[in-house]
Amino acid sequence: MKTISSKNNTYIKFIRSLHNKKGRDQSRKFYIEGIHQVGEALSNNFPLESIIYSPGLLKSSFGKSITENGHKKGVEIIQVTPEVFKSISLKEGPQGISAVGIQKWVDLSSLAKLDGVWIAIENIQDPGNLGSILRSLDGINGKGIILLGDSTDPYHPTAVRASTGTIFRILVVRSDVKDIDIWRSTNGAIFIGTICETAKSYRHVEYPENMVLFMGSEQKGLSKEARNLCDELVTIHMSGSIDSLNLACAASIVLFEIHDQKVKND
Repeated sequence: MKTISSKNNTYIKFIRSLHNKKGRDQSRKFYIEGIHQVGEALSNNFPLESIIYSPGLLKSSFGKSITENGHKKGVEIIQVTPEVFKSISLKEGPQGISAVGIQKWVDLSSLAKLDGVWIAIENIQDPGNLGSILRSLDGINGKGIILLGDSTDPYHPTAVRASTGTIFRILVVRSDVKDIDIWRSTNGAIFIGTICETAKSYRHVEYPENMVLFMGSEQKGLSKEARNLCDELVTIHMSGSIDSLNLACAASIVLFEIHDQKVKND
């Protein structure tokens, strides 16, 4: 196998472009790094264009097996020098393996019937929060996430890393409040929204088996238009001096209440 030794190689420069939103948007691809992340993508049969590795950095036997399995599945395997790998890496101590993934989106219109627990988030800005929410959603065996409005990129390297591989299992939809309103009217989906104001406690609601948890942005919460779509609004009651929680934390609390109710009823 030929080893790429130049940082100015065309494909290496393309991989670096995936660190930026413009590069991801134009190519509809994204960057994945680390043994766990690449392994999760491969084991979930997520579409990969290539796996890049450096024998000088990749010491893990499991990591080496990932390249072998990727080759068997028809993924292009690219060998690079340690210096070249470090030029594309986003880690201080790179493990010597990364991949280029192909973004996977689901059209809202294709979801004729809502199945399981979903979460819809309006204008989420922090990719770390988004990745953490994906992790919690996967933790309750949730089905998918609907990103509304000016939401951050779920394929941002920070979101991918924070998701700990769950981005490769969760269905991802991008839409807006207007379209989700039309979609909701055709399939009868139940929407339960969270707010930071006076409302029923999130623990005092009976959550349906198939539903959408609707949450707003870190700064503004749910818009008026989004609230109007909700069948019920709930809140997490606070006793201290702060009046709100980190969005990922709040999402996790409500998601696991939904999960606990389901477990008790099973």
